[in-house]
Amino acid sequence: MILISVWEGGDARTKVQDYCELWGVESTVLLDEQGEYAKLLGIRGVPTNVLVDATGTVHTVGAGNPEELYASVDELLRSK
Repeated sequence: MILISVWEGGDARTKVQDYCELWGVESTVLLDEQGEYAKLLGIRGVPTNVLVDATGTVHTVGAGNPEELYASVDELLRSK
């Protein structure tokens, strides 16, 4: 599973890395620094997280804290 973090503003890579360390996120995280993927999905509020499965289907947009994110991941895994 790959996480995509949409984060606008300066020093996004460091801020996302700090966020992942703070909350213990150990998954692969792709960074949408230019907001191109966010625009494609119609996302307006950032930072946000997008959970996408192996087929490219978007399952969650948001999940701003670890509890929400893990619940979304658990739900996705149970549905497979």
